[in-house]
Amino acid sequence: MPSRPLPLIKHTCLTLTWLAGFALAGCSGDDTATTDASATETGESEGTSTSGATTTVNTSTTASTTTGTMATTSTSTAGTTAGTTATTTTTSSTTTVDSDSDSDSDSTTGDPDAVCGDNVVEGDEECDNGADNADTKACKSDCTANVCGDGFQGPGEGCDDGNNVDDDECSNECHFIECGDGQVSKFEECDDGNADDTDECTNACTLATCGDGFIQPVNDEACDDGADNSSNAPCTPECKVHACGDGYVFPDAEQCDLGKQNGPGQACLAGCIANICGDGDQGPGEGCDDGNLTPGDGCDAECTLEKCGNKKQDFGEACDDGQNGDQDDGCTDLCLLPACGDAFVQPSLQETCDLGMDNKDTGDCTTSCKSAACGDGFVWENHEQCDDGPGNGNDQACKADCTDNVCGDGFKGPNEECDDGNANNNDACTNVCKNAKCGDGIKGPGEECDDGNADNNDACTNVCKSAACGDGFVQPGELCDDGNLNPGDACTNQCKPAACGDGILYMGIEQCDDGNLVANDGCDAMCKLESTATASVTGANKSIPDATYNGTIGSMACIDLNIVTVGTVAGVQLGFGLDHTWVGDLVIKLISPSNTTLTLMSRPGTLEANDLGTGGAVGNSANLSKAFPVLIRATAVKDAEQMGMGLTTDKIVCKDDLVCDYRPNPGAGPGVNFGDFMGQPTKGIWKFCVGDRGLADTGTIDSVGLQIMLQ
Repeated sequence: MPSRPLPLIKHTCLTLTWLAGFALAGCSGDDTATTDASATETGESEGTSTSGATTTVNTSTTASTTTGTMATTSTSTAGTTAGTTATTTTTSSTTTVDSDSDSDSDSTTGDPDAVCGDNVVEGDEECDNGADNADTKACKSDCTANVCGDGFQGPGEGCDDGNNVDDDECSNECHFIECGDGQVSKFEECDDGNADDTDECTNACTLATCGDGFIQPVNDEACDDGADNSSNAPCTPECKVHACGDGYVFPDAEQCDLGKQNGPGQACLAGCIANICGDGDQGPGEGCDDGNLTPGDGCDAECTLEKCGNKKQDFGEACDDGQNGDQDDGCTDLCLLPACGDAFVQPSLQETCDLGMDNKDTGDCTTSCKSAACGDGFVWENHEQCDDGPGNGNDQACKADCTDNVCGDGFKGPNEECDDGNANNNDACTNVCKNAKCGDGIKGPGEECDDGNADNNDACTNVCKSAACGDGFVQPGELCDDGNLNPGDACTNQCKPAACGDGILYMGIEQCDDGNLVANDGCDAMCKLESTATASVTGANKSIPDATYNGTIGSMACIDLNIVTVGTVAGVQLGFGLDHTWVGDLVIKLISPSNTTLTLMSRPGTLEANDLGTGGAVGNSANLSKAFPVLIRATAVKDAEQMGMGLTTDKIVCKDDLVCDYRPNPGAGPGVNFGDFMGQPTKGIWKFCVGDRGLADTGTIDSVGLQIMLQ
């Protein structure tokens, strides 16, 4: 005869559905095992001795090992003949069944091998945190504890070079040698200079984190057992002391724990006690629960309404469709309305799974009867390290694959400046995911040195350049340093204050400097030219016509310099300050009162065929600035044709090449040198003229100073 459909039973009941329709059920707390009445209608009887293997099934299995599981074993033996007898011996807790079924373990081989990653510490495993195992975590991927000296940098370690050499970059305590000096290097996450492991920065100069083995109240930690933190250990993966309601089942103390789902009518009651048939609380999958296992009172020992299946809605039933076997037609075979948690998958309710009392938000099937998946906002035990739902992302704390975003994974996460996914501290991104920069103590690309301090007066400046004259910092042996190597300003290119007699012409201050303080040699002890006539103009702001130069004085902008001293020219030098882009556009001339014209400069960088300013290349592209005046004198090392040579369009003559004086080079223009004026009268109007041949680059004349040595 067909057996009636078996009702859903709780996780503490083991049901064996036999080949001939027998149903044997044993529940924890039962005085006797319950045998379906149909077992006697086949003519078989209890106590009959038969041959065959005997299997003993202990039905008092504790909730901690079978929480939320309905165990159903079906045994089918091909070729079984009539007369095979099931022998049942009933005790308070044991049912013995004649069977050829296989055992879960082989007595000849012992316990199954340990499986690293199952969140259970077994065999030779030192630890096992499931999906949280990783070589950067407290429990490594091979289920060994992450300890200092193993070559893997774990929580609380600033470094780990896997050796016992204490005087290399990484100490035997797994921190960098400079850790504790209060200065955060590029290797360190932090450095508070103290020996307190319980504040925000550990002694290894790592940021406080759960799993580093130190209890840090600043992170709201109540415990931290390092690699021993676990969902089934006294200290949880969140560094909280295990307690009922935290969602983790603590062995030997809790039968179950569904977190906020604990409570009346749920699979797990308050106090983390499993909801079982006969406890008086109707839980998921129970049609009733009258607090006893006595049949005949309307609720049987399997917590099924005894009239369920008569196609009449009796008292206590939500429905009754005659137990038609369809659990998704609006009425289950338990005479209950379909609901998540009833252990039946009902697509009409958009369920993708239903494990009954095994449903939990951290398990394979959530409490909303959805299959666990990365991105659902629940951390799937032994599969995911994290899950922030829509907040997952490769630039977030929880990556798109539900693994923690950690330094070295190649994804730049929150609080990381960079992450290049390698362990090279000497590239652009350090091993603590900080951008390499000057001052981090490591000489990186583009740095001449890096001493990790902010002292500009030692051998390495805070811009990571080796100390040198011209770096702007006064180091031992220097009397000044104005940040340039311009020999003609207040601080010479030897980092000494400009002084008369040093042989270096101090532009705008000294008229001459012949390297001595002897008078009557042309340059006196005050660095003034002896027997000179001078004229100067400042703040002229005279515009230079753009692209008009054609070889004539009329096409140029001119400044008149009136020499009132009567005498004869023995020598000439001239200084000027211009604001103009593209020096290669310019032609500069000096015209004496005697109408002698000397071309001082003619489009530097261009070889012109004539004095019309046309032909040739575009000339040197550097610029002139009134803040950096230029001196034209006969004894200068470079000639004016080289003005701006080697400089780019964003550079300034004198400022960026430190060449501030030139001798005349007329190019295709008239004249040879200052000797052209030798013997001429000094008195009268001298003209300083500037022409521009190139289009678009413009400028002005600001200042001019003329000095004439007298015979």
